[in-house]
Amino acid sequence: MIRLEAEAVSFSRSGRGELLSRISLSLGAGKSIAILGANGAGKTSLLSVLAGRLKPSGGKIWIEGAELSALSPREIARKLAFLPQIERLPFNYPVLDFVLLGRAPHIPALSLPGKNDYQAARKALAEVGIADLEDRGAATLSGGEFQLVRIARCLAQEAEILLLDEPTSLLDPAHAALVAEQLSSLAKHGKAILFTTHDIGLVHSVADWAVLLHQGSVLASGPTEHPFDLATLKKAFGAEFTLQSLPSAYSQKS
Repeated sequence: MIRLEAEAVSFSRSGRGELLSRISLSLGAGKSIAILGANGAGKTSLLSVLAGRLKPSGGKIWIEGAELSALSPREIARKLAFLPQIERLPFNYPVLDFVLLGRAPHIPALSLPGKNDYQAARKALAEVGIADLEDRGAATLSGGEFQLVRIARCLAQEAEILLLDEPTSLLDPAHAALVAEQLSSLAKHGKAILFTTHDIGLVHSVADWAVLLHQGSVLASGPTEHPFDLATLKKAFGAEFTLQSLPSAYSQKS
């Protein structure tokens, strides 16, 4: 089943011109796509458009067969969880309460979270290995701890599609490996996952397919078992690449 599909999606911003140009992709259930590219290549804009946070200037997007533009924010949130790259806390929420925010699409208006909501939130915290933090104030956490809490909030949402903007940023190797393992497990259980990253090791550990953006367009794409060549990477990132064998905290896909 195709969970998320984009056809010739473009996005323009006043004063900056076209930031995305005719991008197409198809994300199936149980699959994972990585979006790579230099800073300013359009990765965050692409995720924001696909999540319904920004309105495309051209093209169409479908979520589980329904056109994105026809869905309400609540309907989108039941189908798709979005992890933004940057997030600031307006209050020092207890961690459990912050993760419970992910249950909002499932809670009727003017109602309080119920037993099932608390169970989902605690399960999500346990899945990313931080169940012991549920009573801490979210504003007192380290950057890496808060990143894991944010991912737990996405899991508590129980959406079938996960869009994550640099999910392993700020994480040490052990916690990055934990997130990679969790994303792989979610895909194996049928979730559809799209994430941005600069971490090529994460791409090869988690993703089935990789898309390389350059100046708002797709420069190259393909299955992750066939890495991009060095000349293509140089064009995308403006830096020389060499092939090296290095230690990695990520396990290899089976």
